[in-house]
Amino acid sequence: MIQSKYGRYLLPIVLGVLGLLLLIRVFISDTLILVPEDIDVVLLVSLLGLAMVAAIHTIVRLSMWYLRLLSVQRARRETVAEHSRFLRRLDHELKNPLTTLRTGLSTLSLTELDQQQQHLIKTMEAETLRLSRLVADLRKLAELEAQPLNLHPMNIETFATNIIQLEQDRFEAGQRVLTSQVHAARKDWVVDEDLLTLVVHNLLDNAFKYTQPADSIRLEVSAQNELTIRVTDTGIGIPPSALPHIWEELYRVAPLGEKAPGSGIGLALVKAIVERHNGVVNIESESGQGTTVSVRLPLMSQS
Repeated sequence: MIQSKYGRYLLPIVLGVLGLLLLIRVFISDTLILVPEDIDVVLLVSLLGLAMVAAIHTIVRLSMWYLRLLSVQRARRETVAEHSRFLRRLDHELKNPLTTLRTGLSTLSLTELDQQQQHLIKTMEAETLRLSRLVADLRKLAELEAQPLNLHPMNIETFATNIIQLEQDRFEAGQRVLTSQVHAARKDWVVDEDLLTLVVHNLLDNAFKYTQPADSIRLEVSAQNELTIRVTDTGIGIPPSALPHIWEELYRVAPLGEKAPGSGIGLALVKAIVERHNGVVNIESESGQGTTVSVRLPLMSQS
């Protein structure tokens, strides 16, 4: 588009430059006659004219590209800011009503109720708790977009050991087999440890929810040129049609996603945290063949 717009000025500029130089030649030599030896002058002037036009065209094109980039970045910042404001408003508006509902349902469950009423109360309590967790996760997402990372060196082996110890009892109670492997060529890594712990917890929680008793879940941590965290399970897997949407907020794989506990924010939060660390996250899965989620984080300096 820029080329077609400014290409029309090519010939006038070249002719203008040639005319200007020939006019200067007239004043110097008092003649407008070109002899054969002047062909090199004509060629030189033509090439200089083309170079000028190419330079002007390049400068204009780069300027337009830079202006478009600034416009896109400004729009993106405004979108992120509006998204964060919306999540904070949602948290503020829902937190108090949900607390009241949970308190009322807890009190009501202490009264004399028949079996059907008790089942209804338990269902309402479970859904209210799910909404409370959703609000909490939305608040975390809003805070993540607004607050800087708390970067400091983290010992890789201690990090993995602590997570396994925290999760082991729950996995044993659920009859899942949880194993781990750590290969740390670099002992320390600069990260926001609290947020990275949340990433691994969410990945293990997903693996727990979408596996059955006797299934296996494996956590692998490797620290060399980059920090790699991989969670692999032998669960139900994810249909191919769902994979493009798996990182979206509130998205849950149907129909099994409707039955599993959770807010639908976990993987969106994982992706946001990883990207804040300038890393990438990838998921590989097949229905009935299990799922592998890989997180890769580059070296970061403590600021």
